[in-house]
Amino acid sequence: MSTDREHVIATATDPVVREFLRMADDSIVAVLPYALSVAAHLGVADELRDSARTVEDLARVLGLSSGALERLLRTLASCGFFTDHGEGLFALTRLGRLLQTDSPVSMRATLANVDSYRAWLGAVDTIATGRPAFDNEFGAGFFTHKDGDCQVGATFDERMRERAGRLYAGLATLPVWKDTRCLLDIGGGKGAVLASVLTANPHVSGILFDRRSVVERAEASGELAPLRDRCRTEPGDFFQEIPGGADAHLMCSVLHDWEDDDAVTILRRSREALPADGRLLICEMLLPSSGEAHPAWWSDLGMMVVLGGRERTLDRYRSLLRRAGLRLSEVTRLPDSFFSVLEARRERC
Repeated sequence: MSTDREHVIATATDPVVREFLRMADDSIVAVLPYALSVAAHLGVADELRDSARTVEDLARVLGLSSGALERLLRTLASCGFFTDHGEGLFALTRLGRLLQTDSPVSMRATLANVDSYRAWLGAVDTIATGRPAFDNEFGAGFFTHKDGDCQVGATFDERMRERAGRLYAGLATLPVWKDTRCLLDIGGGKGAVLASVLTANPHVSGILFDRRSVVERAEASGELAPLRDRCRTEPGDFFQEIPGGADAHLMCSVLHDWEDDDAVTILRRSREALPADGRLLICEMLLPSSGEAHPAWWSDLGMMVVLGGRERTLDRYRSLLRRAGLRLSEVTRLPDSFFSVLEARRERC
């Protein structure tokens, strides 16, 4: 690398950006997501849960090439996911538990996700047309694709459950629940977030509201099972109608899936279903009002390419709420998270 180029690259303030530019397509930041996705998809960590095993044994059980598998394991061992004991013997590390299916810290569903990678192959078309590349790659919109295949839908549910545990920590213990009687979780998946709120606040009852296919999976399995005496499920379409009966509504990472007009429609349906003194709680990442580095910028690109949605600034959310007949009453940053909770109430007539 030329000295001039190195000096330019050194101006990057983000160390991940510097690493990527220095090694380009051979860099760990370029290859690591795919290596982890392959390892997660193949279930290697599940086979190593109890003890070290030889690569030949693993390859036989998983139906893989032993030589190719050994190269994958050696590479991931070099950055801490496995331990290489030599002579083809590998063990799982504490970090590697992220790849296990039933680990309490599992990120397997998240790391195995290839749908977004496939969509990004067509991202040039997104920049040219403004339409999500996912639709062209899969021949259907994001949620239509999930509803059309039970396994794909179930995998997405699990990814959202993992996401909730990582990104919404602290939500269940917010003071807002002290005055809540019944919480409607809108687009709540299989109920991981709702279950955490109900568990931490025994006086609150709950309603899980999502697409019919998701609700059916939530009824069959999920975190809400021990809380059936305090919660129920409601299938439906939040563009058409949101059920009544709750004094608080919750939307976690729902509005960022949609462009502004659709988001306003969802907000209006919420307003229609809320009582006069009801509250809507919106949990989202906020784009900085200036241009400083923040994960929300990267998420904004992802929303554009995969779903056709967007991340927003606080002022933009305030504008959407006004259009829907709601007013922003409070903003709370979740502890140890990039997410904030926006509390909105019905605008007084």
